Amino acid sequence: MRSAVPVVLCLMLTGVGELEAVTFNDKAVAEAIKRATEFLWRSQQPNGSWGSHGRGGRQELNHTGQTALAVYALLESGINPQDPRMDKALKWLASQSEEGTYALALRCNVWEVANRSTPGKYSKLLQADAARLWAAGARNGRYNYPARPGEKRWDNSNSQYGLLGVWAAAMANLEVPAQYWDVVRRHWESTQHSDGGWGYQAGGESTAAMVTGGVASLFVCYDEVYRGQFVRCGVTGSYYPRVKRGIDWLDKNFAATLRGQRLGHSDMFYYLYGVERVGLASGHKYFGKVDWYKEGATRLLNTQRGGSWNGKWGASVGTSFALVFLVRGRNAVILNKLEFEGDWNNRPRDLANLTRWMSRIFERTVNWQIINLSVPVSEWHDAPILYISGSQLPKFTDEHLRKLRTFVLQGGAIFSVTECGGTAGFKKGIRDTYKKLFPDHELTQCGKEHDIYSRRVHFDLPGRPVFHVLSNGVRPLAVHTDADLALSWQLRKTVTQQWAFHAASNVVRYITDRVSMVRPRGTTHWPTPYSGGVSRTVKLARLKHAGLFDPEPLAYERFSRLMAREAGTKVEVLGPMEIADLPGSGAKVATLTGIGKLSLSEADQTALKAWVENGGLLVVDAAGGSKAFGDSAEAILKKMFGDFRVRRLASMAPLFRVSGMPIDKVKYRRRTKLRLQQSTPNLKGVLLNGRLGAVFSREDLTAGLVGYPSWTVDGYAPESAFEIMRNVVLSAK
Repeated sequence: MRSAVPVVLCLMLTGVGELEAVTFNDKAVAEAIKRATEFLWRSQQPNGSWGSHGRGGRQELNHTGQTALAVYALLESGINPQDPRMDKALKWLASQSEEGTYALALRCNVWEVANRSTPGKYSKLLQADAARLWAAGARNGRYNYPARPGEKRWDNSNSQYGLLGVWAAAMANLEVPAQYWDVVRRHWESTQHSDGGWGYQAGGESTAAMVTGGVASLFVCYDEVYRGQFVRCGVTGSYYPRVKRGIDWLDKNFAATLRGQRLGHSDMFYYLYGVERVGLASGHKYFGKVDWYKEGATRLLNTQRGGSWNGKWGASVGTSFALVFLVRGRNAVILNKLEFEGDWNNRPRDLANLTRWMSRIFERTVNWQIINLSVPVSEWHDAPILYISGSQLPKFTDEHLRKLRTFVLQGGAIFSVTECGGTAGFKKGIRDTYKKLFPDHELTQCGKEHDIYSRRVHFDLPGRPVFHVLSNGVRPLAVHTDADLALSWQLRKTVTQQWAFHAASNVVRYITDRVSMVRPRGTTHWPTPYSGGVSRTVKLARLKHAGLFDPEPLAYERFSRLMAREAGTKVEVLGPMEIADLPGSGAKVATLTGIGKLSLSEADQTALKAWVENGGLLVVDAAGGSKAFGDSAEAILKKMFGDFRVRRLASMAPLFRVSGMPIDKVKYRRRTKLRLQQSTPNLKGVLLNGRLGAVFSREDLTAGLVGYPSWTVDGYAPESAFEIMRNVVLSAK
């Protein structure tokens, strides 16, 4: 099992000296990406190119490579192919003859990425460059600097790029002869060393860059040649043996390679491009104990100068490689695959194929990764969904169950799939797991009219497959199916079994609402405890009632951490407690939330009214936007305080004018925005002698405070839910 380490590096660069340690954060990464793209645009020449690489002129091999790499990096960073500067660069590339392996491979990747937003425009160029690469490697799977058939000299650097170019054509659905993948596979298998690594040429020592090239190349070949091996469960284990040996080499040496060791003829930027490809292909979050993206990005944050990184082959090349690493590695992780005791990886390429397909459908690149039960739950929040699959009985300890429960209560959701019929125990075992995790909620079969099957989410799926949902009444905590969707994903049956891919898409959208809302890799919505100083303390009481009063138990834990960090205020959260205990609690603010009809006894209404009249500030919100709760809660408030006192708060109300923290506009969840057609707060208040005594919201605040995206929630977006509750607490006297 892999474990995490703190993401802070003290870096040493030869000739530069020791650099100040920098802690990874997504804002810094985004700024580094912005500076790098600006540098590359400044470096573009008047003819649209980035100049020829090397000593010679136009006729030198790979003379378009430097431009192709810069264009590829810019396209991956989101530049539209129709941008005038990009259009000029693409036209220059298309006009140039080329026979160098590196340049042809990079051009293939340029054409493939450009085609995503301008379908078919560059297909002929892609086909022509890929055909030249295929012809050069079809005989023995290895490449030299010129991409010509029959070359005797070869090296693994050229060889990994030759394959990379042909693979770009395959990803664009261009036909590649099946035997090509097998020939290339044999090359990489025959040149692997006993230590699991690869050298630049036969007999050379294993180097980091060639190891990433070997592992990434074998993943491509095995995906094309061997994906049909995984029809049955429990046959081959978690990895192809040769890939595992390569990964083991990285596990052992990765920390050292980040210090510049064992790079061979490469430089750090070329190497990091290889790391990114292996990380994304394998799904590994860690190599050894190192989070490859956070550590690599932290190194780049420390070494960027003037927007660029100047490596062995100059600033344009170094910057382009670094930019690709930052951008592609940063793409959102939509699914974490859980490694646990059992047959958790029967279909090792299921999520790789699924997320590749989703990236095309959602028009946003999304990734997957593997996480395990030995690391803290905070390491799981790269993705909003935890994927669990198997056929055998899953074995979870009490500590494992605690972590699973914490992940879900912190806003995550579980998606589980029974493989091979689950006759070996998974089908029953996963249900027993859910009962242990959430004994108060039931896994319920979805009717054919359930939203998870409808175009309201994404695709029409008339009851296929059968889904079961475990919900807290606000959102799905877990979605399960006994249909073996993973087999269809593994076999890449995107046409004949397209429904299996559509089903997964609907699950993702049902849980997250919009893929565009999923956070970049390495970021989390769950804040760490704040250790700095605070200027005041406010006690906040969570109240019980006869109904479902606590659908999101950790909402105010997250809120209190944010309040300390963002507003210098310690919020001491009490309860849930009985309303009768509120007067003696010392609380200045009390919250009342729930799902379904609210019912309060006369005694509770009397006690709550007296507490408000004595200076307390009550917040009532319908969790998830529950209409039944909203209707009944408003009726009770009017009964307690009188109809005339429950009024909508004006935009200039003191609650929205807290000094230094005004609220002029708010963000709503998508379905709420469509319903309300406004961007101002939709709150009602109870005024008592000019003082705000209660705040009422039909739109959800509670789920917003947990901070997750959701299709099912009708209410405020997380950032606005926090701002409203922040001002409530700061308004308390």
